[in-house]
Amino acid sequence: MADFNPQERVKKMVNAIKAEATEKSEQIKDMAAQQFRIEKNKLLNQQKERIIEEYKKKIESYTIEKRIQRSSKINQSRLSKMQARFELIQRLKEEVRQKMAQLIQNQSVYKELLKNLIVQGMIKLLEPRIELTCLEQDVQLVNSILGECQLEFQQIIKRETTKDFKTTLSINQSQYLTEKSGKPILGGVVLSCANSRIVCSNTLDDRLELSLQEFLPDIRNGLFRK
Repeated sequence: MADFNPQERVKKMVNAIKAEATEKSEQIKDMAAQQFRIEKNKLLNQQKERIIEEYKKKIESYTIEKRIQRSSKINQSRLSKMQARFELIQRLKEEVRQKMAQLIQNQSVYKELLKNLIVQGMIKLLEPRIELTCLEQDVQLVNSILGECQLEFQQIIKRETTKDFKTTLSINQSQYLTEKSGKPILGGVVLSCANSRIVCSNTLDDRLELSLQEFLPDIRNGLFRK
């Protein structure tokens, strides 16, 4: 018992406690530093992902905006071309209309044209009685060719079908052709039957429109080559 020293024993215990406390403190510091690094990396990754996502959205928005602008320019260009084509075709149509108006000033030419238009309408309707509506100034001319039209129609039917079929033509004296779409009608006739329930319009204006529609692809190819 003589070797037992309480102070020395206490000192050792204190040193042991200090060493353990120091070790624990270092462990806590290491854990805290490690947790800090984890949280820091986590926060940095979150920020990085947020920034990347924001830039993705900005790039996507920019790309969409550019596509919209490009599409808008393309559409504007197409609309401009379509408008130019429409105007050019309308001018072409008006030029043809003017030339036709000059052509029918020749009475003999117009008379033959009227006869062809009437006979074509008769063939289309194939009715025993047909009424003709024409320009008021054309009544006398149309009246002068009724017999020729009826005879030619009868001959065509006989030749094509070997059957006799007669059609009687009359002129509508109570109503005349005037204008269409705000423009005076050039000429021609409108054929009707069955109390006007069946109508065949063979005016020059309608035939011009039909011809234009029929040849429109060729006209476009000729005028607007790619």
